[in-house]
Amino acid sequence: MERWRIIGYAIPATTASLLAVALWMGNMAMAFGILAVVIALSFLYADWLKKRGEIFSDERTLRIEEMASRRTLQALVLALAFAVVALSILSENDPSLRSAYYLAISLMVLTSVLKLYLKHHYARVM
Repeated sequence: MERWRIIGYAIPATTASLLAVALWMGNMAMAFGILAVVIALSFLYADWLKKRGEIFSDERTLRIEEMASRRTLQALVLALAFAVVALSILSENDPSLRSAYYLAISLMVLTSVLKLYLKHHYARVM
């Protein structure tokens, strides 16, 4: 395996580890700092790979990304739906779960509205 591919795997693994440490310490500033640095590093890494000619964007790659995104969104909405139902039932007995219920339902509505908006947008653009 080439060294540049190892970097592609090391970035998310290192990010997850550093975020875990920052969250374990309760240091929100450090966590946001890590995210900012990783976003910058990811853009620089992608730019470096493009200059090397390593990134190929053909029809097959785009189709694979579309399918992966579609399945991810479906799984996310299903997980949120189950969370909403479970938290709705559980929050009747434990009122402290009510805020988690509101968060889950808000995320589900936001995800659904965003999907509908983007579907409408791309239907007009494409």
